Amino acid sequence: MTRRPPPLADSAEPLGKLQRGLGSGYLWALDAHRSVARALVTHCLFNDPRWDRQLDARDEYYATLALDIGLDLAPLVHWLRDQDEDSAETEHSVLGLLGRIAIRDHAQARRLLREYVGYGRHWQRAIELLTGDPEAMAVGPPWPEVVAGLDRVLIDRFPGDSALAEALADVDSRDRPWTLWSVENHRIAGALAAGHRVPLPPRTRRRPQRRRPANPRTMSTEALLQVPEESRWRQIADELARRGSRDDVQRMLAAARDPRRTMRRAAILALASQGRRDVLEIAEETTRDEQRGKLQGTIALALEAMPLTQTRALAHEWLTSPEWGRRRKAAGILGSRAEEQDLEHVRSALSRELDAGLEGDVFVVCSLAEALGRCPGRGPFEELSRAYEQIPYSYGRRFVVSALAATDPMFAGDLAVECLWDCERESRARAAAAVDRRIRLASQRLAELVDDAAQAASVRQAAGVR
Repeated sequence: MTRRPPPLADSAEPLGKLQRGLGSGYLWALDAHRSVARALVTHCLFNDPRWDRQLDARDEYYATLALDIGLDLAPLVHWLRDQDEDSAETEHSVLGLLGRIAIRDHAQARRLLREYVGYGRHWQRAIELLTGDPEAMAVGPPWPEVVAGLDRVLIDRFPGDSALAEALADVDSRDRPWTLWSVENHRIAGALAAGHRVPLPPRTRRRPQRRRPANPRTMSTEALLQVPEESRWRQIADELARRGSRDDVQRMLAAARDPRRTMRRAAILALASQGRRDVLEIAEETTRDEQRGKLQGTIALALEAMPLTQTRALAHEWLTSPEWGRRRKAAGILGSRAEEQDLEHVRSALSRELDAGLEGDVFVVCSLAEALGRCPGRGPFEELSRAYEQIPYSYGRRFVVSALAATDPMFAGDLAVECLWDCERESRARAAAAVDRRIRLASQRLAELVDDAAQAASVRQAAGVR
């Protein structure tokens, strides 16, 4: 089952650009009427548009944009005080924005986070945001000063030793500011000690030492295929790949088709490493949308390990499959191996995914972008420009940006400029390395990135080189 996309506005609309974290959305907001820009940024903050909330970045994007358009922080604080139990993810986003503003020595944002420690349910995150960027802190107040007095706030909030110990039970005392507070504040030290005290287990009979696993090179092929420890499957696959006798191959083929074998995955990957075409048949037999799990990941690895001359026909066929699992595997093969003779199939498949809009498979889009990037002499590709504007997966947009940089001669003077404001650090860094610095807007932005201590080190370094 594929991930359901968030409800996004069209990528041509200002809201759609902001939701995707595009630099063009940022630049639009700078030129738009302030009330409109603030309303749309607030909408994005309270209606999370991210396709993947674990990987897609937005905190930095919203924070710097909020500073540039003068977003009023007071309504955010009113919301934090009145939010309900179902709004944890939005609360996380609001705190992230305040944290990235506070790290830029913004007194109001820092004060609001300090106040939140006294009433908010995610008070630990607020403390982490106040102290969690050593590089940025190097140009602002020292972190002990930033969190000074918050230990007293926690003691007042959780009165009594047991309540304080329970509140600090999942705190890592090796992190700051706890290392400092455990020295300066005896109540904090006692609570940390009590909260992390692990009761000793009852006296039991001494366990026998576990036998050391046998060296795979000394074991027969059949013995290797019978190993019960699933965690060793990659090690065993490497050893099996070295064994090419007729008997060894037959044993591996039997195991590769036997769902009861723990080392089935090892057999499949070993056969693929040997370039055995039987793996193609196994892939055809075992790859369906309703089939998920570790085996499907192994099939993908196996197909990508085989020579493209063996897998090309299958990849071209699977690119047109209605089953997303097959399309992903086909795109993965071509993403790492594509040659010019694959371009027609890759471009057609990428167009189909983009035509599906938000229902398209973003993983397929990313892999096919990589495939086009492998053929720089045949660009530019209109499909990459479409993918850049439309893809809802901002973390994956870096593959599209890299492919554009490799294939489009106009990238340095066009999209690279707006990518300097992209929400993803990898896209900003890639653009900083490629952009035409003779463009005034680009040169100004490069200087801003270098001077902003809260920017990612990779971005500042790329901008500094230019």
